[in-house]
Amino acid sequence: METIEVALPMRGGLMMDEDAASIVAQIKSLLKQLRTKGATDKEIDSLLIEEDKSGRAYIDSTGMLVLPDEGNVRIKLTPMERTLYILFLRYPDGINADELWRYWDELCEIYGSQMVYDNKGLIEDAVEGICDEEKVSWYTNVSRIKRKITDRLGKRTAERYIIRRGTDGLYRIAAQTMR
Repeated sequence: METIEVALPMRGGLMMDEDAASIVAQIKSLLKQLRTKGATDKEIDSLLIEEDKSGRAYIDSTGMLVLPDEGNVRIKLTPMERTLYILFLRYPDGINADELWRYWDELCEIYGSQMVYDNKGLIEDAVEGICDEEKVSWYTNVSRIKRKITDRLGKRTAERYIIRRGTDGLYRIAAQTMR
């Protein structure tokens, strides 16, 4: 049986046999028919996404973000990125970014545990940068986390693991923490 390489948009090339290539061609044809009948990209995407799978995530003892439901993918985050990720895993109901200051002590505790030094002043300065009114450091770190996860998993799969703003205005991670 001949092996055929098919280019897929999210993950590069995929080696498959003739049967698999035939299935891909059928799917493409069906998707084209759906679009012709008026289905939107959002409606088509909803057919392809596993809605009930939220995924699991944790930060391991070496400081790596580990995603067990994605083949134990490991993603390196900076200490501040880990701090934010851990905080949001602790609050699955969400956090208002304008009220991060309410989590000051917890952010200091988490960030301190992610650092190799124990300088209270430097820890507080870093947390202050996250909690300030302009939120430049906050948005920068959230964006970097999103980019790192999306680069490793692809856009669709990454949605479960990134910090996202919900329709209620609260930021949260859909993934569940593993304790």
